[in-house]
Amino acid sequence: MKIVKSFRKSMSMSFDKDWVLIVKAPFFVTQKTILDFVEKNKSWIEKTKTKISLKNLSFDFWESYYLFWESYKLLSDSMSEKIIFDWTNFYLNIKYKNKIKEKLLEFYKLKAQDYIKNRARELSILNNLEFSQVKITSAKTRWGSCTSKKNINFSFRLIMSPKQTIDYVIIHELSHLLEMNHSPKFWKNVDIFFQKLWHWNYKHHQNWLKINWNKLMYV
Repeated sequence: MKIVKSFRKSMSMSFDKDWVLIVKAPFFVTQKTILDFVEKNKSWIEKTKTKISLKNLSFDFWESYYLFWESYKLLSDSMSEKIIFDWTNFYLNIKYKNKIKEKLLEFYKLKAQDYIKNRARELSILNNLEFSQVKITSAKTRWGSCTSKKNINFSFRLIMSPKQTIDYVIIHELSHLLEMNHSPKFWKNVDIFFQKLWHWNYKHHQNWLKINWNKLMYV
């Protein structure tokens, strides 16, 4: 963060070309007031950083992309007309250079359809819970949802996050089959189900999503 003081009446903030936060403030404003101003606008800062990073992201060969929070490079392959993955790299025909984002989107959705749907079934059986159906969506504002008709939805973008984090989101939505709210009883169920599976506190993964959500939004 860089603070610039001058003869002005109010404070403002912006990012420079290197993504450094610039705070402009009057000469008389104290350091504490500036830090409070930054803290108050934390949400705006994170959203703006995300917009800048997504705007400047280039989709190209030799770039790295996430799957289960592991980073893999995209390499050229003369044979593949869609994204191929072999647990070491992604591969795509060089002639699709201008459609890399589109091909990644297609790959992630298919992977999510397979992995997340199957995992939801496994965890529902493990916890003696029944849902009507699972749907994979393109949601950007929520990782999952559960309806009163017991239909569960998950964003395909989850497939880029760690497997334990995916399990947390699935367990979160499955717990809504018992409690359609976020009451203490609901969170107790989430904790019980997650501890049974991983012997780990679910809050770690809840916080992980809050911190890393912007890194899962590039497609």
